[in-house]
Amino acid sequence: MPKLVPMTPRALLADAADALARAGVDSPRRTAEWIVEEVTGADRAALYRDAPVDAAAVARVRDLTARRAAGEPVQYVLGHADFYGLRLAVTPAVLIPRPETEELVERALAAIAGVEAPVVLDVGTGSGAIALAMQHARPDALVVAVDVSADALAVARANAAALGLDVAFVAADALAPGFADGVPPAFDLVVSNPPYVPAAEREGLQREVRDHEPALALFVPDADPLRPYRVLAGHASRLLVAGGALAVETHADHGAGVADLFRASGLAEVALHRDLAGRDRIVIGRMSGG
Repeated sequence: MPKLVPMTPRALLADAADALARAGVDSPRRTAEWIVEEVTGADRAALYRDAPVDAAAVARVRDLTARRAAGEPVQYVLGHADFYGLRLAVTPAVLIPRPETEELVERALAAIAGVEAPVVLDVGTGSGAIALAMQHARPDALVVAVDVSADALAVARANAAALGLDVAFVAADALAPGFADGVPPAFDLVVSNPPYVPAAEREGLQREVRDHEPALALFVPDADPLRPYRVLAGHASRLLVAGGALAVETHADHGAGVADLFRASGLAEVALHRDLAGRDRIVIGRMSGG
């Protein structure tokens, strides 16, 4: 019986890239590199050497490759995503943090740049991406993050613990009309990336998003695409201090509508910002009196 030749990183990488290419996955070679790096701990240079890979690692690479080939997002396959310089664990219980949300963090930080020890509320925290980025960038801040999903909060708390960041996580439906009842107007900033994709757009989404990311965090819960922003604007007067800011990410088609809604709700200094792709994505307004 011929002796089996151990699989090398180079051969394992080639097999994974070929499987991903045949499945029509974008950037199959780079994705295969990420998977093999994740499993073997090898850096990119080591992937092209001929040291043997043990059988358990080979099996693990093939399993992760099959998951990605079947349409599962690479971040869920790897178990993590990078956001604002932080590595966050992600599971199907939470949205995968995206680059445009980093732009929301930038705008939100700018809105409290002159505030000493700001108090911040992150609505719909998911993986904790926004809250943890804010806390990391502003160690003097008191950051509170809420989510209606217990599974999402478990991910967010684990991320906070892994990063050594002190954020207060609270289970609550911040988009319920009565959320702000009894809450003192203590926040210098309320920031949110709420569900904003209309259900009618579901079938047009990439399969990675449509079939794998949590619908609760993606889709507007009723026919009114501005409902989450209407609720948040309604909360603003009871949550924000004078001069405090409400900063949100929006659907690219609804940025102007959200800005108009903020103005109609009595918020001042309302600004609509475009993302790096030139789309209307971030709206910020302030409570009068600051």
